[in-house]
Amino acid sequence: MCLMATTVIAGATDVWEGEHAVDWSNTLKIEAAKFADMKVGDKLVIEFKDAAGEVIELHSDGGMLPGSRFAHLIFPDQSNIEVFATPAMLSYLQEHGLEVCGMDFIATKIWYGDGKEGIDDLTAWSGFFWMDEWSTLEITKNSFVGVDWDNISAIRFYSEAGRTDYIINVMTKWGDGGKLGDQTTMTMTDEYAELSLEGIDMEAALADVDRLMIQCNKESGSPFNFTQVELVAKSSAVRNVSAKTEKADNSIYTISGVKVDNIGQKGLYIVNGKKFVGK
Repeated sequence: MCLMATTVIAGATDVWEGEHAVDWSNTLKIEAAKFADMKVGDKLVIEFKDAAGEVIELHSDGGMLPGSRFAHLIFPDQSNIEVFATPAMLSYLQEHGLEVCGMDFIATKIWYGDGKEGIDDLTAWSGFFWMDEWSTLEITKNSFVGVDWDNISAIRFYSEAGRTDYIINVMTKWGDGGKLGDQTTMTMTDEYAELSLEGIDMEAALADVDRLMIQCNKESGSPFNFTQVELVAKSSAVRNVSAKTEKADNSIYTISGVKVDNIGQKGLYIVNGKKFVGK
């Protein structure tokens, strides 16, 4: 179950309204001009109905939208998804616009309005993600577009847990070599879990993957929301968030995240954030 926390909107700006049947071959595209007045921290909402599929993805410029989750899983009682604009996300939206992709649902409305405070150049992702039993938050790799990792000392994973007795695994991929830290190696407080980057080459760790994964198990306590992924800077000027700084990644991955040389046998593959079917 994914519980979405909401914010009262003092003023909302409509971006698009209608009925667009979305599947992987029929993307809903919104031009960049629609986001001209959007601000960092604003909440972007995509409303939909008749969701027979399982996933919604937000893209921009042919790849994943920075600052968003790799995939928003759709639950039976859901009628919308919401994201909060990081500087990198806003830069892409205002330069390239939005592409709403996914599997078998009808998009009905897109709008944005007042959202969250405390989002700045050090924020990679902000939202509300429900952590229960081995839940995994997957944020897109280009959420870190333009980051100078030499100027970053740690990554903080903020939550509403209010405790430290939960399991957390930070990974770039499943299996050997993908784990960056856990609750035994990270600094745990009631507000956040902090991964020190001392001895970790983040540029190398992210080079051949397409996401950063934060997996949690609530253990004996109540489930809780993760709310923000924040970089801890050694100094100022830690990133350039211009959309032009991110180059397309044409690497080919299976749907489980394994990198392959080419699209071979029948199945679903991911290239630069887009899905392709092997036949």
